[in-house]
Amino acid sequence: MAPEPLSASRRAAIVQWAAWLFCAGLVVGLIFTFESIGHIAAWPLLPRIDFDFPGDVTAWRRAHLGLIVNAIAMLAFAAAGRSARLGPSAQRSYVIAVIVTGWANSAGFLTGTLFGVRGLAFGGAVANSATYLFFLVAVASAFVQAILLALGARRMRAAV
Repeated sequence: MAPEPLSASRRAAIVQWAAWLFCAGLVVGLIFTFESIGHIAAWPLLPRIDFDFPGDVTAWRRAHLGLIVNAIAMLAFAAAGRSARLGPSAQRSYVIAVIVTGWANSAGFLTGTLFGVRGLAFGGAVANSATYLFFLVAVASAFVQAILLALGARRMRAAV
């Protein structure tokens, strides 16, 4: 099969996973809000509930923004797939790489927030090493998606 732009079905797969990640980012945004005000407040749905989430306000802000930005980046890579001519296996790899990048990077933000670690280097607490590994997977898959997009775009330019 000749290389062609990312199929509508494959773009939709990325969009679906991005939408779920965006929803997760909204939930994390609620937790950020509750942590900022010091309690759960959702009047008239819930009465005030005094609860302290693990992590601090700065980490919850970072996680909220991280998840939202990752979801938006996934949507951008889904749209950009229209401008890249890739073969079937490269398309499959591209979709997997985009989804893994968004979700692994987001998992790194969440584990870092929940356990009070940054994951900038391997070692120390298990949670720190897990956070680091999430970020490492995200970096590796981000290179795969970027390289495939660049090669596919070059192929598209040559065909036009």
